[in-house]
Amino acid sequence: MSTAHPGTPAASVDVHSGKPLSRRGLLRAGIGAAGLATAAPLLTGCDSSGDRVGGKARVRVWTWYTYQSHQWPQLIEEFEHHHPSIKIENRLFGGTNSYLPALQAAVAGGNPPEVFAPHVLALEYGKAGISADLRKELGSDFIADFFDSINQEYADSGKQYAVGWMAQTFGIFYNPQILSAAGVQPPETWDDLLAASKAVKSKTGKLPCILSNNPGTNGIDFFWPLIAQVADDPGYVLKLDRLEGGVQWTDPSVVHALELVDRLVRGGAFQDGVNATQTTQAEQLFYTGRAAMLFMGSWVPQDIQQNASPSFAHSYRVAQTPALKSGGRHWCANQAGAGLAVSETSPNKEAALEFLRFLYQRDRYTGVMNASFGMPSTKAAAERVSDPTLKEMTSWLIAGNGAPHIPFGRGSAGTADPLAALIGGQMSPRKAAEAMQQTVERARR
Repeated sequence: MSTAHPGTPAASVDVHSGKPLSRRGLLRAGIGAAGLATAAPLLTGCDSSGDRVGGKARVRVWTWYTYQSHQWPQLIEEFEHHHPSIKIENRLFGGTNSYLPALQAAVAGGNPPEVFAPHVLALEYGKAGISADLRKELGSDFIADFFDSINQEYADSGKQYAVGWMAQTFGIFYNPQILSAAGVQPPETWDDLLAASKAVKSKTGKLPCILSNNPGTNGIDFFWPLIAQVADDPGYVLKLDRLEGGVQWTDPSVVHALELVDRLVRGGAFQDGVNATQTTQAEQLFYTGRAAMLFMGSWVPQDIQQNASPSFAHSYRVAQTPALKSGGRHWCANQAGAGLAVSETSPNKEAALEFLRFLYQRDRYTGVMNASFGMPSTKAAAERVSDPTLKEMTSWLIAGNGAPHIPFGRGSAGTADPLAALIGGQMSPRKAAEAMQQTVERARR
C-alpha cells in the first residue's frame, strides 16, 4: 500500500501511480513514535485563536486524496448548505512529501487539523491522545459497516482511531489477447502463474507478470498476504505486525511464504529486475501491451482510466490473487491506506464528527467512490460499486478474503529490505526471515 496515489499512503515519486513518498516513508524518514513523545504534551496548550471563521466553527480537512479532487468542493458546498454554522477548509496536498511534514508540525505545535489523514501513525496518534476514539464518538453501528480488515488497522484495545476512506485490494490484471495467444487461462494458483508466464514468454515474446518493488516496501503488498495464505489466517499477520502472541518473523509460516516468493522469482513468474521496477513503469508495461499480466492494487482502474487508451480500458480484466492450490482460499491484501481521523483536542470536534457522518451517508459515499473509481471501505457502499473491474475486486472483500498488508507496527516496514534481498538473490528464505526478526527487534529496543 503506498501512494503516489491518494488512495493509499504514499511514497516517493512513482509509488502507485507516480505521485509522491511511500506510505512507509514516514517511518523511514524518522517521523515516528519518537516524535510523538514530545508532541503529545503540547496538546494541552492547543491554540484556539482560529477556531471560528466569520462566526462559524472552522473544520480543517487535511489529506492528499487527490482522486476525489472534483468531489471535495461539491461535498463541502452541500455540507455547508445544510450546516450554516460550520465552515469547512479543505487542504488537499499533492502527496505525502508535502503532507507529512505539515501534519507533523501541526501535531507538534498542539494544533492538528480537525479531520486528517493519519498515515501509518494512526495508532500512535490515538494512544498519544491526538486522535479521537471514533467508536466512542460515532457508535459501534457506524464502525461495523467498515470491512473488518480495515477497522483492524486503525483499532487498538477496543478503540477506533480512524476509519477507512478508500479501501484497496490486489489481484492479477491481465490482457486476455496475450493470454489467449499463449494458450493459457488467468492463473488460479501460483503454479498456474509459473506455467502461464513461461508460455507467454515462449509463445508471444511478451513480458510475463509484472511485479513492482521500487521502492522495496511495495513488496510488502505482495508478501504479507502470502503469509496469510500459508497460515490460512490473516490474524496471524496482525500479530506479526505488532509482534504479540509469541509469534516471530522466523516462524515456519513466514519462512514458507518466503520460499514461495523465491520459487516464483527463480521460476520466471515475473520480469527481470523486479527490485528496479517502479509502479508507473509497471503499469505502463501492462497497458501499452508489452506485458501479459500485472500484480497490483485496486487503484489500477483509476490510473488506466486516466492514462491508457479507451480500447485497452475496455479490454483488460482482473483475476484474484492466486491461491496455494486449486480450490484454495484466495487471501488478498485489503486495508485502507487512505483513512480519516478526527482531532481529540479541537474545540470543534463535534463539528468534525458531523462532517464524517455526512461523508459516509450511504448514497453520498457510494456516489463519491463510483464517480472517482475508488474502492469503498464500507460494506454498504461495496454492494453498489459500478465499475466492473472494481466490482469484481470488491466482491473478494465482501467474501471475506481481505488480509493485512500495511505495516503499522514499529519496525515492520523494515521487513521490506530482507524481502528485496531475497528477490535479488542475496539472501535465502531462512536468512531473510532471520533478518526480518532482527530488524523488528532493533526497532523496538
